[in-house]
Amino acid sequence: VLVQQLYCIESLARVDVLCLDKTGTITTGAMEVTHVTGPDLTDDGAQETTRALAAIAHSQADDANETAKAILVHVADIDAPALARTVPFSSARKYSGVVTVDGRAYVMGAAKFVLGTNPATAEQLNTAFGEMARVLVVASCDDFDPDGTIQGKPQLLGYVAIRDQIRDSASQTMSYFKEQGVDLKVISGDDPRTVSAIARHVGVPNAQTYVDATTLTSEEDIAKAASTYSVFGRVTPEQKRQLCQALQAQDHTVAMTGDGVNDVLALKASDCSVAMSAGSDAARNVAEIVLIDNDFAHMPEVVAEGRRSINNLTRSASLFLVKTVFSAVIALACIFWPPYPFMPIQLSLISAGIIGIPSFVLALEPNHERVRGHFLTNVLSRSLPASAAIALSVVTCVLMREAGMLDRSECQTLSVMLTALVGLALIVAISRPLNALRTALCVFVLAVVAVGVGGFASFFGFSDVSVSMWVQFGLIGGVSLILFCGMYANLTRSAQNGGAFARLVQKLED
Repeated sequence: VLVQQLYCIESLARVDVLCLDKTGTITTGAMEVTHVTGPDLTDDGAQETTRALAAIAHSQADDANETAKAILVHVADIDAPALARTVPFSSARKYSGVVTVDGRAYVMGAAKFVLGTNPATAEQLNTAFGEMARVLVVASCDDFDPDGTIQGKPQLLGYVAIRDQIRDSASQTMSYFKEQGVDLKVISGDDPRTVSAIARHVGVPNAQTYVDATTLTSEEDIAKAASTYSVFGRVTPEQKRQLCQALQAQDHTVAMTGDGVNDVLALKASDCSVAMSAGSDAARNVAEIVLIDNDFAHMPEVVAEGRRSINNLTRSASLFLVKTVFSAVIALACIFWPPYPFMPIQLSLISAGIIGIPSFVLALEPNHERVRGHFLTNVLSRSLPASAAIALSVVTCVLMREAGMLDRSECQTLSVMLTALVGLALIVAISRPLNALRTALCVFVLAVVAVGVGGFASFFGFSDVSVSMWVQFGLIGGVSLILFCGMYANLTRSAQNGGAFARLVQKLED
């Protein structure tokens, strides 16, 4: 995986909607011709259809797409007629054509765009070719005007069925994104019924509901369809871009995958763009991530790495910021009630047990949770409750010292114990759901502080913990934990849902 823009790792970690181009993503991009028939879906008349296919395919031999390559293989033994004119394939008009030197004009493409209607029903096509086959019509016409528009009424010559090769890893990759809560949208220029069948085969949720994008005539239609359907067929390049923008307007973080020139607009509009190495130069240049071996199965690894980096950085930053904030608040309070209630060596114990060791372990741990909310808001929503609870408890100890209820050494000891208690509560909160590693980390942190306070009291300058100090620890610690839990629940909820706290932090940052 080639990451061309480093910031896209964070964008990908936040993605909750993944738009997939069928060709080259779910399928390998390679195709094969399975059937060539006459107009009645039988072999009668198939020879004329094959001659027309040979003419059209050879006209595109120098710049063949995957459809043309598959047809070229199928008609390799057939001599193509000399050509007077070529009408290249266009994503907008959905057909290509040729005019031979003897005046015959042939066109191949989607039935709806070539004939206006399809003589065969969807049930007949499914029976003859299978529901996952992509069926194109081959017709003759009078000519083409200078911009490639068909002249005269096309006469159906027959059908050609082409089948995509589905990637072996496609179903597993789709399952991963479903488990991670990522909504999947399959967007393709092919027939929606074919796209729907392939999407159902690989396990895309709600793939049975699809829409023909030619029926979406306004931006309002596209916005409504974006929130309703999972499969889109007959989509133009401009509509792909509009679909991405409609999803973004609905507060989604959108990733787009593609490999062709027709995907470039959508790739540029998305929050994170992914292209295949075998795709067009334009798609690779625009994309922020390029899959070098053209295997979409690597995407879960990239997503997991992005989520690990961002989530673990958020957790570690929350721990580091706690000390910064409560130290500043306590220092301000000690201007009025000196001295400062910690010795440097005692702060070293707190830094190692509550910040250094947990940050080291949590930073390296796998973390597949989808990133939600704004980074700074998430950090502050976790660190401020702990900072407030620690500052309140330590300032209470300082006031008790000033009132003669504690001597200096007892104040320091109780302050370290209360700081460790709230710090441990924060570690537990940011480590949820607890697993074996995180549980072991919490136990180890508790052991480090307990051994420091109880086993090396003289080394760290602690006093013996008396019964009255345990009572004070229980009362002050209980109030501190209630304050921490209440603030933590409210602020984290606000951070994830864009509440008042999140809006305030965003304004301050702006």
